[in-house]
Amino acid sequence: MASKKVDFKKESQAGYQATIKPAIIDLPAIPFIMVDGKGDPNTSADYKQAVELLYALSYAIKMSPKRGDVPNGYFDYVIPPLEGLWQIKAGENPTGNDLDKSNFSWTAMIANLIL
Repeated sequence: MASKKVDFKKESQAGYQATIKPAIIDLPAIPFIMVDGKGDPNTSADYKQAVELLYALSYAIKMSPKRGDVPNGYFDYVIPPLEGLWQIKAGENPTGNDLDKSNFSWTAMIANLIL
């Protein structure tokens, strides 16, 4: 019998579903594939390339059993959503329309449940 496909968004709903009231939640440690960069993610070629790379790696890992190359600890899963961390330079405190996204430092990332 085939094992159940794991959907991390459903398994860890507290981390992926918004609530009306803020709360502190505990999440397990999760490995991620990550790419760091700088610039406006809406216009940056680097950001576009980072997202393409993350999905290419994620799908290569997920489809590896079809090539007969199963990583240790592999189980069938749904590719997790793209996530991101965003920072601006120290000392900047933009408000409203003053936010210059070209100053962003970002980390694009996708959880990798096999690593």
